[in-house]
Amino acid sequence: MSARGVLRFTETQARSMSLLGRNSGRKTASHFSWTCAKAAVFRRDRSGGAGLEFALIAPFLIMLLFGIFAFGWSMNSISSVRYTLEMSARSLQLQNTLTQADIQAIATQKLQALGLKDVVVTIVIDPGSGGFRMAHLTASYAFVINFPYFSAFPINYATTVTVPLVGG
Repeated sequence: MSARGVLRFTETQARSMSLLGRNSGRKTASHFSWTCAKAAVFRRDRSGGAGLEFALIAPFLIMLLFGIFAFGWSMNSISSVRYTLEMSARSLQLQNTLTQADIQAIATQKLQALGLKDVVVTIVIDPGSGGFRMAHLTASYAFVINFPYFSAFPINYATTVTVPLVGG
């Protein structure tokens, strides 16, 4: 093999290595042209398989996403109702003379600041035994999930707080 043939062989080998970007760790201009060539092949592909699969799956994924969000919001709402019920029970402990209407008003005032409506609070006070009575405060709440094109789905929650009432 002549010197010219060896030189041509090494140039061809070096050129093919630089086209694939394997000759060094850095990205060269030829590497980016190779990536653009792959993108051009992808743009010319008109089979539409990926687009069809996405179109079939996307509505379910979106509904799943909204469902997770709605369920999380309902858990936040019931946590807020529970916290308000505990604060109302604390008010009842401090003032044993509060009635059910007073407790309902306290709870409604606190829950309206959070945007929650239609929470029903009931009180049941056990007869005195051993110097104190037990008060059971119960709050019931219906969180309604509304999705477009679906009927409303209410989730009913009820939570109870029991506190001792000393004296009175």
